[in-house]
Amino acid sequence: MEDEAYVRVLRESLEKKVELLQLISKENEVQSKVLKDPASTPDELQATMDHKDVWVDQISTLDDGFSVIFDKVKPLLTEHKAKYRDDIAAMQDLVREITDLTAQVRKQEQENYRLVEQKFAGIRKQVKKIRKSQSAVSNYYKAMNGDYDSQFLDKSK
Repeated sequence: MEDEAYVRVLRESLEKKVELLQLISKENEVQSKVLKDPASTPDELQATMDHKDVWVDQISTLDDGFSVIFDKVKPLLTEHKAKYRDDIAAMQDLVREITDLTAQVRKQEQENYRLVEQKFAGIRKQVKKIRKSQSAVSNYYKAMNGDYDSQFLDKSK
């Protein structure tokens, strides 16, 4: 492969990573809306997580490929800085954009994690309330049917 082709692949890899991070950021916004909506279902939340998993896997693959190619091209870029100045500058801009997007995604993920904790805390409270209600109803029916579990009931006359 020609040297210019390696440099082009590096740049395209960074551009694709930017696109994927933007998709993840948008999906985080969707996920936030799902988490804030009391009528949302677990399936809706799972769908957003599945989308992000696919994109994160793609980013991981891109990063691995980038590292391999960069190791091959690094000496060339170092020796011929003037020749690849525009490409190097463009890649530096992309790296800055990736850094900013990564920070944004992390912040969104932290906020969504907080929302998930709140949502599940609310669900746990509902489950406890339902269990207490079921227990009270069960005890009431047992009392009405004379089916006592009490040790202090004296049946002797």
